[in-house]
Amino acid sequence: MKRSPKLLILPMIAALALSVTACTSTSASPSAAGPTGTGGSGILQQVLEKDVLRVGVQTEVAPWGLLNSDGSREGYDIALAEVLAESLGAKVEYVNASNETRIPLLQTDKVDVVIASFTATTERAQSVAFSIPYAATGTVVVVPEGSDIESYEDLAGHSVATSRGSSGEVILEEEFPDAEATKFESYADSLQALRSGKVEALIESTVVANQLVADEDGFRLVDADVLRPSLMSVGVAQGDSVWLDYVDTFVRLWNNSGQNQAATQEWLATDMPEFLK
Repeated sequence: MKRSPKLLILPMIAALALSVTACTSTSASPSAAGPTGTGGSGILQQVLEKDVLRVGVQTEVAPWGLLNSDGSREGYDIALAEVLAESLGAKVEYVNASNETRIPLLQTDKVDVVIASFTATTERAQSVAFSIPYAATGTVVVVPEGSDIESYEDLAGHSVATSRGSSGEVILEEEFPDAEATKFESYADSLQALRSGKVEALIESTVVANQLVADEDGFRLVDADVLRPSLMSVGVAQGDSVWLDYVDTFVRLWNNSGQNQAATQEWLATDMPEFLK
């Protein structure tokens, strides 16, 4: 697997952490200082004091986040997490996250951010807060070569694997009620079901699906339009406006500095969408 190069964040982001901290120490109200579970000091202040950033990431979803057998991690989201931590002068403490555990990890103060190909939706925004987007994707269907599934209409009556808590699960239930939704706890389980023939199709993001088809023989995409183009954002707990402002500013500079373009080309094998710049 390829490794992400060291990406250097703009000096202004490091300065931002200090300036925001100064503002919070003099003017932030208790309600704006931090969500329940942070002791009232605010996440930004805690990260700066402890020099540790707790990040929820995926472990088995290439090219977003992978945990290798030697304990190292790699992927687009890992590169983003490392630069975010660098901007704060902190080291990363990774916490394994799945589609289904991303929101609970934030709600129970197990992580400071979730960077795990997290699609911002209005439903999820009722439970957690989202930064401005840093990537864009959509959803497609993967089938084995030789499958008689040629269109989305052909999914009716066929078993389709999806991960619990994913956008694919929602799309499958809402747009393809006649398909046989087969739900798994993780993408790895869904993929294994497709490989073994336990299911006839797999619904996944365009990035993950394209990586699968490129890496493994015997699979193809259903030739149809991308389903529900979506935006990836950093997830944070609700109730800490200072922390969300910092993450928003970081992502904005990451998008505009050329660093996101480099990471997108390396890990997603495409160009960063113009509308994110």
